[in-house]
Amino acid sequence: MSRKSTALLFCIAMLFTAMSATAHHSVWAEFDNKQPVELSGRFIEMEWINPHSWIQMEVRMEDGSTVIWSAETPPPNQLIRQGWRRSDLQAGDEILVRGFAARNGKKRVWAQKVSIIAQNGKKLDAPRTVMALFEPKPEGVPEGLLPGKN
Repeated sequence: MSRKSTALLFCIAMLFTAMSATAHHSVWAEFDNKQPVELSGRFIEMEWINPHSWIQMEVRMEDGSTVIWSAETPPPNQLIRQGWRRSDLQAGDEILVRGFAARNGKKRVWAQKVSIIAQNGKKLDAPRTVMALFEPKPEGVPEGLLPGKN
C-alpha cells in the first residue's frame, strides 16, 4: 500500500471517529443523577429517533395548570430489545416516568423507568413497565434477549 493510500485511509478513519464523537453526548453531562424525578401524566407522543428517543407528556401541576415535559430515552433499537413496541403507548394513556432532572432546569428528564398506569381511561390493576434501565429483568423482555440476562 502506498503512502498516499495509507494517509487517505487514516484521514477517512479520523473523519468517521470525529463524526461519531459529536453525534452523541454524555447523559450525565445534561442530566443530574443526584436529582431524581417522578412524573405522572398524560402521554402525548413518542419520537422514535436516534441518538435518543423522546417521550412528550402533559403533567398536571399542584396549582392545576399543565406543563409539557420531555423525557429522553435510549435509541429505538435499545427500546425494542427491551420489549417496548411503538403500539404500547397511545395518546391519552396515563404514564409514570422515573428518572433524573435536567441540569439546566428545563422541563426535561432522563427516563430510567417508564410505566403505563392507565389506558383507554381505565386504571390498570398494576403499572405495566415498558422500559426499565439498570434493572435485572425488565417486564416483557423475552428470556435470553438481553446480553448477560437469563
